[in-house]
Amino acid sequence: MGFKSGKARIVTGLDVGTTKVCALIGHADENGQLRVLGMGSSPSQGLRRGNVVDIDRTVQAIQQSVGKAEQMAGLAVRDVYVGIAGAHIISQNSKAMIEITNPLRGVHSRDIHRVLDRVKKIHIPEDRQVIDVIPQEFICNDQGGYENPETVACSKLEVRAHLVLAAKTAVQNLLRCVSQAGCRSRGVLLEAVASATAILGESEKHLGVLLLDIGGGTTDVAVFSGGNIQHSGVVPYAGDNITNDIAHALKVSRFDAENIKKKYGCAFAEMTDPNATFDVTGVFESKRMCISRRHLAEVIQARCEEIFELVQRQIESALHRPKLFSGVVLTGGTALMPGLVELAESFFHLPVKVGVPQNVQGMSGVLQSPIYSTGIGLLMHGLKSHAVHGFGNGHSVRHFFKMLSSIIDL
Repeated sequence: MGFKSGKARIVTGLDVGTTKVCALIGHADENGQLRVLGMGSSPSQGLRRGNVVDIDRTVQAIQQSVGKAEQMAGLAVRDVYVGIAGAHIISQNSKAMIEITNPLRGVHSRDIHRVLDRVKKIHIPEDRQVIDVIPQEFICNDQGGYENPETVACSKLEVRAHLVLAAKTAVQNLLRCVSQAGCRSRGVLLEAVASATAILGESEKHLGVLLLDIGGGTTDVAVFSGGNIQHSGVVPYAGDNITNDIAHALKVSRFDAENIKKKYGCAFAEMTDPNATFDVTGVFESKRMCISRRHLAEVIQARCEEIFELVQRQIESALHRPKLFSGVVLTGGTALMPGLVELAESFFHLPVKVGVPQNVQGMSGVLQSPIYSTGIGLLMHGLKSHAVHGFGNGHSVRHFFKMLSSIIDL
């Protein structure tokens, strides 16, 4: 993916997750490729399942991660593109239509903005706000299939679009943390959409793919088919729940459970040696206990299967044709779990792979990991948004969402 170079092309992506806050600073190099200049990460203790529950701790984590990224990049940043997740996220597909006052002139960019603005006002619950409008197709005089209808002569312009909705309070709490950390939000993007921008190719989107971004607090879901996003959502279970399950099953501290998960964990019990064991000290035991790795894998597998079942149930309830995808891509930190690909293949009966960011210059050896998919996607989104719109002078929250609604194609 290439980006147009511009005068002020430095962008910052801020992935505010449940387990970590990650800040990435990048720009478009002379070849139009994304080059990462700095990165910083800090443990996150102010969020639960994607929602801010402690503003002070979240602010501190943002400041620390941004500070580290600034130090590495050798520059200060103010504007950031922010990733959002949480069980409050919902999506819906909608359509809207406008009349073109001068059909012979053709569709103007103002007409595109106008129809996108109209589609986001249809049947929106009072407690929700639109954080993203992603056009699926434009229709000119009942003729569909247009990706960009500008200059097309027609009297009636319609759009079919995917709307991402978030709870107003959740968005405002997140933006408040960003502001108190000394940053200024240029836009809020669903983490699954950001990750898709970083790791999915056009052929995958056209053929049909289910993307699961399995982080610490949430599993972010996105379904693409025919080149367009058809569904997005969030399942409020992920890696932290696996850690908690291990802690309860083995009666160990959460700290030890996390280390056990990383060192001995496997998501597919059949892949483990039934005779393999490891020793651990329990919370209520003074002596070391011998634990079967097969038993540990069974605990992990049970939770992973539950996550897959919730994903499948969400997709089936949201889409009339749930089998729109021909493969599954896993990303996020939990995607590094051994056996998870094999378990997903067994569950979905489809090809499965782990997705990592592509075409990234600078620190590529570090950043080509599913851990950084959301952060890299936010950078790519920011560069593309800047290339289309520029930064302008307005900085109100209303301006941010108005700007986002005019994005034609992520």
